[in-house]
Amino acid sequence: MRGERVEGSRFTINHERGSIIRGTTKEVVRTVGYELEWWLYDQESTLVDPIYDVGNNSSSGGRRWRGPFHIPVINATLTQGMTVPSDRGFYNTDVLTITINMDVSEGSHMSTADTIMIPELRSLPTNPDAFLRDRIVFKNEVFSPRQVLPKGIITNDYTLFSVVCYQVNPEELVNDVQFAEYASYSPFGAREQYSFYEDPEGSPGDV
Repeated sequence: MRGERVEGSRFTINHERGSIIRGTTKEVVRTVGYELEWWLYDQESTLVDPIYDVGNNSSSGGRRWRGPFHIPVINATLTQGMTVPSDRGFYNTDVLTITINMDVSEGSHMSTADTIMIPELRSLPTNPDAFLRDRIVFKNEVFSPRQVLPKGIITNDYTLFSVVCYQVNPEELVNDVQFAEYASYSPFGAREQYSFYEDPEGSPGDV
């Protein structure tokens, strides 16, 4: 039968896994998926304060990232963080959960004309700790990956994985030159400023 491990069988485990991954890229990622920016933390080019472990605001120093790498994803879900009034004021941290097809990190025999492989992310599903200082930009907000969840297991391999990311608040970006443009973001700005229902001329369109 198709699901059995039979020597010489036409439908091997590798065939089935590759077929699922290629089909997901072609039928889902390239039709209803999203694209985001992934920045890889650059330890060698980073200069930080030896005591406080933060960058400075000079153009020649501070923390550095390589990129951006444009990553196609199956799905991206942005969850608004809870805003609790306190003596510190309003503090809000959004959560971004993205689902990535395995061919983005593996490529090789699973790649098709629709695949965009990022070799730098090859070890992301198996060694997520190495990517915790990376940055992800989605809808004008900056996030850092915090948890990687492999999914869709076939024997000992997976077909996709999810990454849970937490927002890097604007006040944490002021000394990072590469992300300075996002340091002025405010969730309490004008309601029309971040509308998703605008026509090409910029005026609100019909929902």
